[in-house]
Amino acid sequence: MNLDIVLIDTLTPDGVMTSFKVTPKHQHQRVLIDRYRDIYPDRFGDELDLGGARIYNSQECSILRTDTRLRAFDASDHTFSFQFEHMGIPIGHSRESHGGIYNLVLAPGFRLVDFRIVDPYDHKHEDIRQKKQFRYDVIWDKECKVQLVEMHLRSNRGSFSFIVHGAAILVDSPGEHNFIEAQESEWRISKITSHYILRDDGKKVLAKELVKKVDWIDLKPNLFGIGININNILKSCFKVFKRKVEEN
Repeated sequence: MNLDIVLIDTLTPDGVMTSFKVTPKHQHQRVLIDRYRDIYPDRFGDELDLGGARIYNSQECSILRTDTRLRAFDASDHTFSFQFEHMGIPIGHSRESHGGIYNLVLAPGFRLVDFRIVDPYDHKHEDIRQKKQFRYDVIWDKECKVQLVEMHLRSNRGSFSFIVHGAAILVDSPGEHNFIEAQESEWRISKITSHYILRDDGKKVLAKELVKKVDWIDLKPNLFGIGININNILKSCFKVFKRKVEEN
C-alpha cells in the first residue's frame, strides 16, 4: 500500500494513549506498507514493524510520537472504558488514490467487549451509540494475545475525522465475557516490543532517528502479576544501543 499516513494508537489500562503518526518527509512521497496480517513475518531487510503494519521506507518518513492521559476513561478491577477522537487528519482526495490506515492496539491480554468508531459530524444523534459508524476490522492475535482494530482512512474532503468509543476486559479475569466479534489468527500483529535496528553503516541517520523513539511502548508489568520492571530492562538495553550509535 502507498499511503499518506499511518496512524497507530496504543492504549493501556491506566488510561495512557501513545500515538504514532507516520507520514512521508516529502510532499510527493508516500508511506509504503503491508498489513502485517497479509504477509509472513519473515524479514528480508530493514523493515519497521509497528502495530498491524510493516513499513518498508521508514527512512523516508517522519514518525511523531505523542503521549496522552485520557479524560474520558474509566477503569475498575479488570476492565476499562474509553473515548477519544481524531479530528482533521490530513489525507489527499480518495479519487486521486490517496488514503491512510488507522490502528488501535490494546495492552496485551485485553479484549474488547464494546466498541465503535463513529462519524463526529453526524449531528442527527447525540448518543454516541446511535451515530453513523465507519467500517473497521477487529483482530485477536492468539500468538501475542493482543487486540487490534484496523480502519482505512479515505475522504473526498482532504481530511478525515472520527470518534473511538469502547470498553475492554482482561481475558483471564473471572466470569464469562461477551467479546466483540474478531478475526482470530496468529501473527496478525507485530510484537510491540520488537523494534529492529539497521545493520549497515549506510543508514546511520535513520539509526539515530530510531534512538529517539526506542521506548515507543510502555509495558505495564503488573498486568499478569509479573514482579519485574520490564521498562527499566528495555531502557537499559536501549541506552547501550544509543551509546554505540553515537560513538559511530
